Amino acid sequence: MNSMNAPWETLGEELVKAYYQAFDTNREQLLGLYSPDAMFTFEEHRAQGQAGIKQILTEKLRFTSIQHLVTKVDCQPTAENGILVLVTGRLKTDDDPPHAFSQTFYVKPLNNSYFIFHDIFRLSIHNM
Repeated sequence: MNSMNAPWETLGEELVKAYYQAFDTNREQLLGLYSPDAMFTFEEHRAQGQAGIKQILTEKLRFTSIQHLVTKVDCQPTAENGILVLVTGRLKTDDDPPHAFSQTFYVKPLNNSYFIFHDIFRLSIHNM
């Protein structure tokens, strides 16, 4: 593999940068990144469609300050010109200590642009 990013890899990395910048400053801005019938999972909260996603992002996630520290972004092309994006990193909310997280996006074209069709977020907390 050459050292130049493939177009799908660059697109995935740009999406991640825009996504976390909006998430950390104004979560409502994220809605424009989702397809109208997108599926969304954030820990135990699940929704399908922009209205349900908005409710989780703006009403159910109760932290006042948040910072995503991205460690790695891995991207793969998929069928239908889509992109599978896996993000790992650390999440800092309010006064809590940082926790490791992973998030997976499935992004594909719709109406001459790319949108998130699936989004799964999970903290990497091990309670034994």
